[in-house]
Amino acid sequence: MLRSFSGVLVGLLISVAAYGQQAQLYRYVDDKGVTVLGNRVPPEFVSRGYEVLDSNGRVREVIPAAPTPEELQATREAREAQARQRQSDTALLRLYSSQADLDRAHARQLAQIESLIQSARGEIDGVQDRREELQQRAAVQERAGREIDAQILQELAHADDETERLERLIEAKQLEIKEVRASFVHQRARLGYLLGANDSES
Repeated sequence: MLRSFSGVLVGLLISVAAYGQQAQLYRYVDDKGVTVLGNRVPPEFVSRGYEVLDSNGRVREVIPAAPTPEELQATREAREAQARQRQSDTALLRLYSSQADLDRAHARQLAQIESLIQSARGEIDGVQDRREELQQRAAVQERAGREIDAQILQELAHADDETERLERLIEAKQLEIKEVRASFVHQRARLGYLLGANDSES
């Protein structure tokens, strides 16, 4: 009987020791900013993060705080930006096999825009020539004491409108040249990086 009781006692002591080794505490901060040590974390404080400690007070695990809506939004935006960059990089590598290819494409693009500008300037010269002719006809009618024909006045107004339209077109194309040049600098640097990265991986 004594031997049986001793066996039960030893088993109980072993169980208690094992429980003590497995027991863990939780350290968290409550809604008053006070650090609390307990055997559980209340559900309302779980999202703030907490630490898991062993029976000796050593930190076994750190559970980080749940991200805020702002942090989640920033993470989404960063992932979207990375996806856009990957798409841009893929397109860049598909279009150009070297920086020299990009240089030639850039030169062609600028030449096309410059050609449109020169064409618009030529059209302005033609419109102005037509306008001078109309003004001369109007002056003849005025000197003769006649009222200027409505058709002439209408054509003069149209010439002014057309000149203004062409001047806006030229201004837009000149701005486009600046944007193309700025984009080219970025694209060339990015292409060089990507080609170099590919070379180092191969």
